[in-house]
Order: sequence, then structure tokens, then C-alpha cells
Amino acid sequence: MNCREARRCLSPYLDSELDADTTFAISEHLRVCAPCRLRFEGEIHVDKLIVTGLSIGEMPDAMWRRMIQPLRRSQRAPWRAYAPLAAAAVIALVAWAGWRTIRVAPRPHWAVKEFLAETNGGQPFAPTEAVSVPAGMSMPLKPFADLVVNLAGEEALKHVVQFVRLDTVRDADGSEMVEVRLNCCGEPVIVRAAKRDRPGRLREFLGSDEARLAALPTPGKVVVAEREIGEYVVVAVSRHPVTHLLAAMQVQ
Repeated sequence: MNCREARRCLSPYLDSELDADTTFAISEHLRVCAPCRLRFEGEIHVDKLIVTGLSIGEMPDAMWRRMIQPLRRSQRAPWRAYAPLAAAAVIALVAWAGWRTIRVAPRPHWAVKEFLAETNGGQPFAPTEAVSVPAGMSMPLKPFADLVVNLAGEEALKHVVQFVRLDTVRDADGSEMVEVRLNCCGEPVIVRAAKRDRPGRLREFLGSDEARLAALPTPGKVVVAEREIGEYVVVAVSRHPVTHLLAAMQVQ
């Protein structure tokens, strides 16, 4: 198993959703591959952030006193009064059990979870991996050679961009997707692009508006932006505003 295959399975591996053979293969890969092991530790860190969102409520003393006071006043009541007292006790216990509710923080969207894991909670990609992109440069997103990032626009020139890596991956249904990793003004950004007729995991973003994107579970001040350009759908994830970066993308 190579690094790309292992990293795409880290989330289901952490949640014990894989078959035995795949689980063993990933375990062996993590044992010998330090970069993938570091990314997996990032996945664990994200899950711990979710756990900290759990809280248990306590019943206020005033409410408890209101429920128990009638029982204390009726301690000398005849035996016929025991039935309603027992019912009152049951109601009190049910109310107490219902009060102790657990509020679970929503799990981050898969795109946000992968972003936080790969960037160790939102840290910029290592400078040794990054290459500065000159202002005015056009960068094709091969194999989608007609989809380019054109950094010649006025708004795009306000951003300092460092290119890190471009990968071509295939989803489970065989659809092709380009993944671009870069730093923009010192913040990490992951951009994914696919064709609209075969969007793979990006299908859920088709037709998204700002309100729908803003409603996604995104801890750590992470934002998700989407733009449909010609026959492509493009999704960017970062803690840095990426509207200008997406606006700089065009079909030639």
C-alpha cells in the first residue's frame, strides 16, 4: 500500500470501518511511514477535539427541591397516599434522567476533517515543500489542462501563493479528481476539482450557495468555498478567505 492509498483510508481506519486485510495493510504502512503516521496522529487530534464538545448538564437545586418537597410533607400520610407518592417519585426519577442529557458536537465534514488532519490543525504546509508562484503566472490543473489558476487578476495579486503539490486521484466510482495543496498568505489551502458530470465526492457541493456552505460543521474557523467553472466543480478548504483564489480560476 502506498502513501496515497493509505491516507485516503485513514478516516475509516480510525473509525474501524475497514475490512481486516485493509486494516492490517494500513497498520503496517503506518509502522514504517513517518509522514503518514504524523497525518494519522492529526486525525486522532481532530477526534479528540470532537470529544471535548461533549458536556453533561446538571439539574438545578431549585428544581430538585420542588420535586422532593411534596414527598417530605406527606411522610405521615396514610397508606392510601403511597400510590400517588410512588408515582411522584417515578416522575422525579424520569425527570432527573431526562435532565442529564449529553450534547454531542457534530462531526466535522469529511473535507474539513481531512484538511485539519493533513495540516495538523491548520498549520501551513512545510516551506521545504512549497514553491513560490510568481505574480501573473497561469497554472494548469493537469490532467484538466484547460482548467487553470490565473494569478494575473487584480484581486489575485493581493495574495502570496506558494504551490506545494498537485495530485490526481480517483474516487471509488472511478471519477477523476485533481487535488492541489498550497499556502496562500501563510495559510494552508486544499483545492479539489472534478468534472461536473462525474464529480465523485464533490457531487454534494454542486449548486451550493453561501448559506449551505456556512452551515457545514467546520471547527477551527475553517471555511469551505465552491465554484462551478464551465464543466468543472471546484471546492477549496482553508482558514484563509479563498474567494479571490477561486475567482482566479478559469477555463481556457
